[in-house]
Amino acid sequence: MKNFAERHVGALIAWIVVVLAAVLFMPDTSALVTKYGQTKIPSTAQSQIADTLHNKWGHGENNTRQVVVVFSNGNDKLTTTQKRSINSTIDKLRDHKDHYNIKSMLSAQDNAQARAQLISKDKTTELLQLNMSKSQGVRAQAAAVNKAAKTAGVKTYVTGSDILNDNFQKSTEDGLKKTEVIAAIFIFVVLVLVFRSPIVPLVSLGTVGVAMLASLSVVMNLVKYLGFPLSSFTQVFMVVVLFGVGTDYNILMYDQFKEELSGGLSAIDATRKARRIAGHTILFSGSSILIGFTALALAKFSIYQSAVGVAVGVAVLLAVLLTLNPFFMATMGKKMFWPTKNFDGGSRSKLWNFLSKNAVLRPILGILLVGLVSLPFLFTYNNNLNYDTLAELSDSLPAKKGFFVVQDHFSKGTAEPSTLYITDGNKKLDQEKYLKIIDRVTRKIQDKDGVKTVASATQPGGSKVSALYAKNQLKTVTKGSKQVNKGLGTINSGLLSAKNQIAASNMQSGLDGVTQLIAGTNKLIDGSNTLQSGTKSLASGATTLSSGANSLASGAQTVNSGTQTLASGASSLSSGASNLASGANTVNNGVGQINSQLAQSASSMSQLATAQTQIGELANQMNSVKSELAGASSLVSEAQQLQPAIEALSTYRSQIDGLMQELNGMGDLSTTVSSVKTSLTGVAGNDFKSEMANAQMISAAQSIIDDDTASAASKAAAEKIKAAATTSNTNLSSNLSTLQGVSQQFGSLSMPTADQIDAIKTIAAKMPSEEQLNSLQSEMAQLPSMLKDANALMDSASGLTAMSGKLGQLTSSISQLQAALKQLQAGTNSLASGATTLANGASSLTTGANTLAAGTGTLASGATTLASGTTTLANGATTLNNSVPALTSGLLQVNSGQKTMYTSLQGVVGQMQQLQSGLGSASDGLNTISKGVAQSNSYLMGLRQSAAADEFYIPTKTLHSSTFKPAIKQYMSSDKHTTRMTIVLGYNPSSAKAMTEVKAIQKEVQNELKGTDLDGATVAIGGQTATTADTHDIASEDFIRTAVIMLVGIGLALMFITRSILQPVYILGTLILAYFTSLSITRWVSGAFLGEKMLTWNTPFFAFVMLIALGVDYSIFLMMKYREFGDNGGRPSVNIVRASGVIGAVVISAAIILGGTFAALMPSGVLTLIQVALAVIIGLIILVLIIPILIPAAIHLTYDRSKLTDDDEDDENRN
Repeated sequence: MKNFAERHVGALIAWIVVVLAAVLFMPDTSALVTKYGQTKIPSTAQSQIADTLHNKWGHGENNTRQVVVVFSNGNDKLTTTQKRSINSTIDKLRDHKDHYNIKSMLSAQDNAQARAQLISKDKTTELLQLNMSKSQGVRAQAAAVNKAAKTAGVKTYVTGSDILNDNFQKSTEDGLKKTEVIAAIFIFVVLVLVFRSPIVPLVSLGTVGVAMLASLSVVMNLVKYLGFPLSSFTQVFMVVVLFGVGTDYNILMYDQFKEELSGGLSAIDATRKARRIAGHTILFSGSSILIGFTALALAKFSIYQSAVGVAVGVAVLLAVLLTLNPFFMATMGKKMFWPTKNFDGGSRSKLWNFLSKNAVLRPILGILLVGLVSLPFLFTYNNNLNYDTLAELSDSLPAKKGFFVVQDHFSKGTAEPSTLYITDGNKKLDQEKYLKIIDRVTRKIQDKDGVKTVASATQPGGSKVSALYAKNQLKTVTKGSKQVNKGLGTINSGLLSAKNQIAASNMQSGLDGVTQLIAGTNKLIDGSNTLQSGTKSLASGATTLSSGANSLASGAQTVNSGTQTLASGASSLSSGASNLASGANTVNNGVGQINSQLAQSASSMSQLATAQTQIGELANQMNSVKSELAGASSLVSEAQQLQPAIEALSTYRSQIDGLMQELNGMGDLSTTVSSVKTSLTGVAGNDFKSEMANAQMISAAQSIIDDDTASAASKAAAEKIKAAATTSNTNLSSNLSTLQGVSQQFGSLSMPTADQIDAIKTIAAKMPSEEQLNSLQSEMAQLPSMLKDANALMDSASGLTAMSGKLGQLTSSISQLQAALKQLQAGTNSLASGATTLANGASSLTTGANTLAAGTGTLASGATTLASGTTTLANGATTLNNSVPALTSGLLQVNSGQKTMYTSLQGVVGQMQQLQSGLGSASDGLNTISKGVAQSNSYLMGLRQSAAADEFYIPTKTLHSSTFKPAIKQYMSSDKHTTRMTIVLGYNPSSAKAMTEVKAIQKEVQNELKGTDLDGATVAIGGQTATTADTHDIASEDFIRTAVIMLVGIGLALMFITRSILQPVYILGTLILAYFTSLSITRWVSGAFLGEKMLTWNTPFFAFVMLIALGVDYSIFLMMKYREFGDNGGRPSVNIVRASGVIGAVVISAAIILGGTFAALMPSGVLTLIQVALAVIIGLIILVLIIPILIPAAIHLTYDRSKLTDDDEDDENRN
């Protein structure tokens, strides 16, 4: 059990458990760095206020990050095909916005303003701006967008501040892995060289590894659960500090252990003594480091605070070294240094011994020599730092390449523009008065030399909208004022004309004219009553005439049908009678010839045969005539039936004669109607003229009323005139409306046309006269007797047949034949005479029947036309009769209005002189106004040319228009309490010039708002430049503050360790000198070999922390040895020289190991880590050289000013 305790086996078991727990509960360090490791600026900083406003912006932009997609064709213009491919890619991203967590996007396709901002002037590059949700990690988002944005034919990059920061973090993580491997190998090699044993390096690396693993787990759990400060540098510096310092402490411990073993002590005793002596030094030295890094917890800046994790690591390291090392030392003993056989005491440093001895001998010279060497570097030191994150990254990274492409083809600030926010929680800024202020601020910023473009709500495209400025609007106003002046001249001319017209007018004659109008209207009323009576009679007569014409048409048609039949029969009868007469004449001639022949030659019997034949033919013709006479008897019957129709024709003839008399009276009626229409037109014309005169009087009176220069009396008189004229106009308008209605009714009245009247007259002319109708009736009465005579004649002629039969007997008795022939000749003569008479009568009958048929046909057609015309006449007369009461009523209204007008005009006449005077005053006033307008226009023209006219003004209609709405949405928050301006600088966003410009802009904007309606509004600038500027201010301020705290803490620790006030001053002075000198040299080396002439903004702080915290170790090592020798007596100068010689070897070894450990940061490729490593290495070299000079010299000057003697040198060499 005793061996168990002496060999510290319990410590081994405990640390094994701790390591297992550390591994088991180790969080995901990369995720924690991503989540908590970003630079945190206090919420009161302007950039953070801006970020807060951005996160409350609305419009889908809350909690988003900005990403820029770059499409480039190098130095050649984008082709049409490439543009189509780019548009296709943009459309794909737009269609899958949710998949890629894109809240909003702005492309060159959106509008003209976006096109101007997102397409380079050389047409080689196009940008796509994305607002992406922060719900997903930036690394995963960037990878997804990179894949989706790949476009055939063009180079595509995805960049942005968050992506670049993530690349920096990844570069740091990758650099850390390299550093761990390189540091382990380097430490192993150095320890092998120092102790000439492979076991010591393994033990040292093992113990430091345990401390590193345990402390890292503690720090990461503190970050995860307690919000412990963290940055990308925390783990890196924990590695280099723990491995560097831990190895240094192990060297100190192992060197002391080796020394004790060389004195013959057992492993356990040597372990106990070595831990007591070296452990004392380690504890004091570690405490100073712990105090230095712990002091960083008081820093305000998150990056500085994150280094406090090193303090946790140092605390764990001290515990591991002082508890776990004893286990290996006590257990392994001398085997720990295998295969070394030499266990002589610790080695001495000849360099430190030489430097310290000469410093004590010539202290002033030593101090001056150090100062002389350091001064050039101190004087060339400057604090111009590089805040550009891009400098930290490799040029091969696509995001960095894309950023440079944007800077090359756009303004340098395009990729990371700044955003100025103006907010006032009590005011909505989308109002004209606030927009005017916003525009003034916009132009103020645009006027600054370092500003490339400024886009705002009033200038969404980054340039003025000329239509929204007073200068442009005054152009319209001055043009309008000229037109107004011209119009005033026209009005003035009108007033003068009205004045002259009133002066020239005879108002009394106007009243007389109104009296005449009243008298004329009364006559029209009387005429209207007469017209009503006449139209009533006309309507009644037209109705009767229409009925008669219809009956006449019907009867005429019946007569026409009968007469046509009669004419046909009479024609047949006439034809038969003519044939009969012809036959009778032929027979008579034949008989005469027979008689002649019989007388001449009785022997000519052949002629008898011929006569017999002719008699037979005559008999046949007589039979035909008899048949026709039988038909004629039926015609006589039909002719008798026509007698009533002929009597009706006689009646119709009488009616037509009466109708003709009515038509003759229509002329008078038409004249009356025409006279009434003419009167109505005259009355309407007079009313219209009166109404126009009243309108002129109203206009003139209104001009007087509107004239500010007119007297009150003139305005009162004008009011009365205007009221009277308005009342008169109202009555006249009503009367005119009534007259128009009556006139329209008269216009619809239709009288019989001339064609209708001519048709009636034609019918009357074609009607058979009374004499013709009487003659026709007489002839028709003789038809029966004529037919009777014709039948008797036929009966007489029938004996010819019998006579013909007896001709044969004539041969026997010529005498009898001759006698019979005489009788026959006498009968045929009578027959021929009767047939001729019959034929003539039938012919007359045919002619009369045809004439009657034609007349009755025309009569029937005319009667039908007459019936239609009289019906129309009756309807028109009825309509006219019905319209007359309205006419009479309208005329009464007109008469009433005229009387009212007469009364009104009587009042107007008395006021016209006052109106005339008022018109003159109005004319003078207009002249004055015209002059004033001309002067105003001249002033406005001058104002338009002045700077005062260059002022923003937006009409309300334009403000709420669809054209202006996109600008409001883009540059106003959803609640309209905040507006923003996008500012593109002409400088690198992370440059000192850009930071200075941003600060100046914020200050100028705040001053610009003073005394305006936005006085007191919050102004904040966001974006990479603003964040960098705030980082610069906070880092610079907190650096000084933190450095003071750290120096005070370490100074107090040194006072406790050295038990002196001056010695801590010497030590800290030496460290500060080494720090500034190393920074100046590092700057030169960086510029000469790395191409970076400036140090990154983190380098001075971390170099200071490392050099002060770690460099103080070497001073403590020296002072602890100095105290150890001082406890044994002797002169201070001798003790410090002896201590320097002894501890110098340890310090140089420790410096080599620590410097080598920091050198392992260089392959990381991260500029800050490289420069910090350079500064620490150079600082360690400087400390190794100046500590043995300055501190011994200071000790000698302070405590022992006497020179060293030979005995002192012997004492020194002996030890």
